[in-house]
Amino acid sequence: MRFDAPRWPGWRDPRAELRRGLAEGRLPVIGLLDTDGEFSGWETSGDVLTSVTVRYGDARSWLSVQTARWGGAVRLSPEPRDVLKDHLRVAGVRFADVGWSDFEAAVTIDGRELTAEVARGGADWRVARVALDGWEVCVVSYRRECEPRLGTLPDAAVGRMLDAPLADPRRWPQAEPAVEPAEEYTGEPHRGLAEVVLRTALRQVEWLEEGGPAPRLPKSWPRLWRSAIRRQADLAGESEQAAEASLHSMLSHLTSLQSDAGWFREDEGLRDRAINETLLYGTGLALDVPSRAAQEAWREREGTRQAPPRSGAPVRDWLAAWNAWAGRA
Repeated sequence: MRFDAPRWPGWRDPRAELRRGLAEGRLPVIGLLDTDGEFSGWETSGDVLTSVTVRYGDARSWLSVQTARWGGAVRLSPEPRDVLKDHLRVAGVRFADVGWSDFEAAVTIDGRELTAEVARGGADWRVARVALDGWEVCVVSYRRECEPRLGTLPDAAVGRMLDAPLADPRRWPQAEPAVEPAEEYTGEPHRGLAEVVLRTALRQVEWLEEGGPAPRLPKSWPRLWRSAIRRQADLAGESEQAAEASLHSMLSHLTSLQSDAGWFREDEGLRDRAINETLLYGTGLALDVPSRAAQEAWREREGTRQAPPRSGAPVRDWLAAWNAWAGRA
């Protein structure tokens, strides 16, 4: 039975994209022979199919095989350990809670014996990657041994997977997110919004480095965001749409400063002053703040995002202006 996409205005059948890409014959579909699987994902660069993934098993024990050809695409293949870290983050597993090892193992593809780079995380997780003939195969397994024998799937097997329903992500349970932050803000919504975003950004960096449950925003976030939009519109005389854009710019400014300026992370007094001056300038309540040169440099930096990058000068000028401000403070 073939499952056709429903037809309504604006609908884009993702399987049609995959069918076209596979029909070009540029990329083989590697998988487990004589075992039923399903397409779980693919990537394109322009109109060119660059990777396709077939998954086997269920949420309790599974294995996926990705075939990729990155030549001509802006893509660098990650190391097996980095691929494994991505899966552990999604699963909510802390990197320190698993034992790590890297080694080589034999893999056979279409009867050809090859050597794969393998990363293992504890007893449950493995990633194996092998490169050949301008393309590569990456096998990820959870509570299942990495299959050493793979092959190009026959057209009949590929056709059955194309005609089957797409993989339902609800079948694959997601990790529990981190405990919801309990903080509530009763003061100016701009300041509360800035604190939530900055703390969440720090948690995000920690999550990327250490794994574990993904950080989450507090339940009060939607209310706080709406309050800040209304307040910004009132203070700056902006429409709500313009006010929302202004808030995005201010928050992006502060998170960039937190990421790039060590003094912002290390000196609470300078951090508070930088936040206050950025919010005063962004709302229009005080344009002649001591950090005005940095505020103007940020707007120049923001403007360069709308055009092809010319150089790193706007970023350097912005950070230099902030560092000069911090040195005078």
